Order: sequence, then C-alpha cells, then structure tokens
Amino acid sequence: MTDVTNERREETVGVVGAGRVGQWFVRKLVRAGYEPVVFDVDPKAVAEAIDRGGTAGNHPADVATQADVIVLALPTKADVETVMEGTDGILAILESGQVVIDTGTTPPDVAVHYQKICHERGAGYVDCGITRHGPGASDRGDEPSYTMFVGGDAGDYEQIKPVIEALSNTHEFFEGIGNGHTVKMAVVLRATCRAAMAAEVCEFLSNNAIDPGRVVSLLDWEVPEPYVDPSYFTARGFERAVHTDDGDTEARGFGVDRGARARLETSEWAKDPANALATAHASGSHVPMLTAAFQVVRLTERYGAALTDHDLEFGSTEWRLFHLRSVYRALARPQEEWRRLSRWTDGQD
Repeated sequence: MTDVTNERREETVGVVGAGRVGQWFVRKLVRAGYEPVVFDVDPKAVAEAIDRGGTAGNHPADVATQADVIVLALPTKADVETVMEGTDGILAILESGQVVIDTGTTPPDVAVHYQKICHERGAGYVDCGITRHGPGASDRGDEPSYTMFVGGDAGDYEQIKPVIEALSNTHEFFEGIGNGHTVKMAVVLRATCRAAMAAEVCEFLSNNAIDPGRVVSLLDWEVPEPYVDPSYFTARGFERAVHTDDGDTEARGFGVDRGARARLETSEWAKDPANALATAHASGSHVPMLTAAFQVVRLTERYGAALTDHDLEFGSTEWRLFHLRSVYRALARPQEEWRRLSRWTDGQD
C-alpha cells in the first residue's frame, strides 16, 4: 500500500522522468524559484537532477504526495501508463486539486483517457506538446528555448499556467484535451516532410555531380548543413563501426540495444511522425508527403537492423535518423553498401 505521509507545498513541482528534457525542466524550475522533486528509474539521472537543485522521490506516487503539479517528461505511451497506473503510480494517491502535465510523445487518446479519470477525482490532466524550434532564443547557450502547446480544460490550464511559463520560452493554450499533442504532431509533420525533401534534392544534385551546397547557398534555402555535404562517408562509417581503437571520440548517432538480439535503436523522434500518421488516418486527413517521408524512416530502421544482424555497430554521425539523406545515399548506392558489408561476413556477396 502506498504510504501518503508527505504534505504538499505550493512551491514544489513534481517531475517524473529525468532524461534530457526532464533535466532541462529541473534547471528551469529551480531558476524560477520552484523546488522540483524528481523520480526516474535510472538512479544516475536522479543524481544529476539533485545536482541541478532537485530532490529525489522514491516513486511516482511519492512525487505526487509532495506536489500539486506533476510534470511527466516520459518518452512513450507505455511509460505514461506505467507511471499513472503501475505499482506506486500517480493514480494510487491523486486527489482533488492536483494537475498532471504530460509533455512526452503520447497520442491524444491517452490524454483523453487520463483526463476523464483525473476529473472524476476532482484533479486535472493536460497534454503539453513541446518543440525547441519555436520563436525566440534562450538567454543561455546551453539549453533549448521551448515553445509549448497546451491542451485541456481551461480551469486546469489556469492552475498550471505559472509552471508552463517557467518551463517555456513561449506557449499557447488550445482548449480541448489532446490538442497540445495534436499541434506538436503538426509541427513534426512539417519537419519530417521538409527533411525528406531536402534529403532527396541534395542527393539528386550530388548524384549528378553538382555540389548541393552551392545551390542551397545561391537560393538561400533553409537546409541543414549535413544534407548539403557532398562527401560520401561509407568507408569511414564502416571502419569506425568495426575498429574502435582509432582514438576517434566523436559521438555516435545510434545507440545499440544489447538485449537478446542486438538491434540499433532508432531515434525517439521517429515516434512523432508515427503518431501523426495514426491520427491523420483516424481523422480522415490525407498526408501523402508525410506517408512517403515516414517510409524513408522505416527504410532507415531496416537498414540499421540489417547492419546489426551482421554484428556491426554502425553509428557514424552521418547516419543519424535525423539526417534522412543517409537512407537516400543507401538507396542510391546499395551495391557499394552491401559489398562493404560483405567484407565482415563469411565472404558471401
């Protein structure tokens, strides 16, 4: 049975999830005069949050006993469900006057579900999509400048508005539960389509012996630098994947999940366009560009899986899922890729 012994304080804000975003939240809350109490399944992440000025909670319910506002900074729908309904979850003790803010990558139907439960208890639940590519800049160079899209009941929003203002550079309230995440999906839809277009155009130019950087500069296109690089890093990428004693300390773009079968982890960013596609289909929205761009993401995942099937840890920074041009390179020159790959197999083509 969950022990409810702590007294909630107005200046205390709960943060469940102390990953990259959660750490930034802790820093911003401390700067705004709040006292964040933090829980994460990773003790190292909690320790880092304590170094930033937070205190540790024993589990999600413990966090909720100490704060009227609880911020969820979690990566998946499953994580939100576990934190809300699992052992020592928030719903074990949530009561009237408290509000939960879901800032993760969660489909709108999850927010609808939990708002209903929370409202039955006199508590609140809002969904809050975030992007670091909104207007304005942070006054500190070491952190993002968040724009937040808040969805939910107007009364719940008014209660958590001071916390949202502390966490964001700017925000907008879109009344109606699920609307915050829907706006975020629209932002990701736009970004995914633009990235795929930039990747395809730049690879087309490269394959026809034209430096895409010159075209981008001439026409003043907004294209990320990795897309316009005309070089082809296949050899360097494979060498780094196999030989790790070359003194190269450059960060790798993919992590490797060392489970029963090694697989490259795809970027969490891929969940956003997946949610956007599902919502588009459910609402009867036609999104052909997003559909095509997401297929590129899937091809990237399968290509990475094929590499790890051959016991390679392919992680060159030029192959990040964010840089969709990487898969266009693989599709344009597949034989070169597989010839190199075959060097690390039993000699078969």
